[in-house]
Amino acid sequence: MTPPQAATAREMSGGMAVVKLGGSLARHPALTAWLKALRHLPRPHARLVVPGGGPFADAVRALEGPLGLDALTAHRCAILAMQQFGLVLLQRVPGLRAVEREEDFAALAHTGGAGVWLPWLLAGRAPELAPSWDVTSDSLAAWLTARLGLRVLLLVKARTPRGSSTPAQLAREELVDPAFPRYAAGLTVRAVAVEPVPDAASLTRLLTP
Repeated sequence: MTPPQAATAREMSGGMAVVKLGGSLARHPALTAWLKALRHLPRPHARLVVPGGGPFADAVRALEGPLGLDALTAHRCAILAMQQFGLVLLQRVPGLRAVEREEDFAALAHTGGAGVWLPWLLAGRAPELAPSWDVTSDSLAAWLTARLGLRVLLLVKARTPRGSSTPAQLAREELVDPAFPRYAAGLTVRAVAVEPVPDAASLTRLLTP
């Protein structure tokens, strides 16, 4: 698959923000409220949700040893776990759009609204993503943000960092995976707790460069 960066550069320049909703929030009561807030945010720019792996990634971890998965196979299965959790998010709130192919990125950027990234087609065989548990959905969210030529990545976590939201600090506090600082270099990264869900004005500020 051709990466989306060249075909969508002009559309992306109008503004899109990437929001990572971690798999650890799969059973959190505020998850649906976040999706609704992103879906109905009254602003013209697009919002792209990157899903974590949730219980599907937990299953990959649990089966890695018993099934004898090598690192590359486990890595690809974990990306498919994100794909599965993304499908769960799409059915939670009507009106969210599946974003999977190059033309999907361009269409979302052009029309605005909110979409959920289904990562397999773009990330499943990407050689620059190391096949390791050091590279999880947080790093994939940063990789996608940079790949699209965007600037802002909002991470929604079970808790906020004790220090700053710099990639290095987030990694030190184990709120992101060890590889995240490398993939997030040059990005504006903001980390917020899942509760309280911000109002429209606060969310707009979080998503604005």
